[in-house]
Amino acid sequence: MTQKNHCILLAEDDENDVIFLKRAFVKAEVNDALHLAPDGQIAIDYLSGAGQFADRNTFPFPSLLLLDLKMPRKSGMDVLRWIRAQPTCQILPVIVFSSSVAPQEVSAAYEAGANAFVTKPAGIPERTELVRLIKGFWLTFTQLPYPAPMRAT
Repeated sequence: MTQKNHCILLAEDDENDVIFLKRAFVKAEVNDALHLAPDGQIAIDYLSGAGQFADRNTFPFPSLLLLDLKMPRKSGMDVLRWIRAQPTCQILPVIVFSSSVAPQEVSAAYEAGANAFVTKPAGIPERTELVRLIKGFWLTFTQLPYPAPMRAT
């Protein structure tokens, strides 16, 4: 089965986590476009195509969102609730990617509409394995609602 081309939005404010995840994507041979939103408000702006993100050729609507919970300006929960309230975004698959293992945060994320909740692995090998699993399940075998050419309106 051939891998489709997707756009992945990573909403993450921790520079180290971004660096480690980018390395994991390279090691897992995920060649899909990876765009970064370093805070919750930027993630919302990206998804809504606001301001600098209006050009969907440069900033395509993502097929998948990896969302950290603890971010500045708007939290990951704020972003998740916003997504599920938007007709053009509500079916976007969202994987919450968090350091938290608090049961109340896990439950709250699922109640708000997360498709998965993953605790951030500590090491590069574990993150690479996680990205391989995301590649296999979410990017190869799953039929995602937003293929790369589709644009939100």
